[in-house]
Amino acid sequence: MNEHVTHLPRPVLEQVYLVERDSGLLVRILGLYAARAIDVQRADYAYAAPDVMTLKVSAGIADANTAETLRILVEKAATLVGVIAAAKQPPAAAADVRAQSTAVPRRSARPPRKTSNARGTRLPAPSN
Repeated sequence: MNEHVTHLPRPVLEQVYLVERDSGLLVRILGLYAARAIDVQRADYAYAAPDVMTLKVSAGIADANTAETLRILVEKAATLVGVIAAAKQPPAAAADVRAQSTAVPRRSARPPRKTSNARGTRLPAPSN
C-alpha cells in the first residue's frame, strides 16, 4: 500500500520593519535571523519615502520556541540604529495586509530628482 505523505505548510509569521535607507542595516537585520537559525521564507523591501524603506520578513514557525525567538528578535532589531519601527504580525493579519497592499497603487521606487548640485546652484528643469 502506497501512502502519500503530505507535508502541511508551517504557519508563517511576518515581521515588518521601517528602516532608514541603508543596505548594511538590512544585512544586520537578516543576520539576526541567520544567527538564530530561523527559516526565512521570504524577505521583501520597498521604498516608503526618499530615505526610508520597509522590510517585510516572512519566517516559518516550527514550534512555540520559534515564536518566542521571533518576538525577542523583533525587540532586538528595534534597538538597532536606523530602525524606525518594528512589528510582528500573525498569519491572518499578514494576509489582510497583503490584500490591502495590492489594492493601493504602488509609488515609484525612483528617488526624487535633484534640484540643485553640491554648491547649491539650481539645476535646469528636464526637457521632455
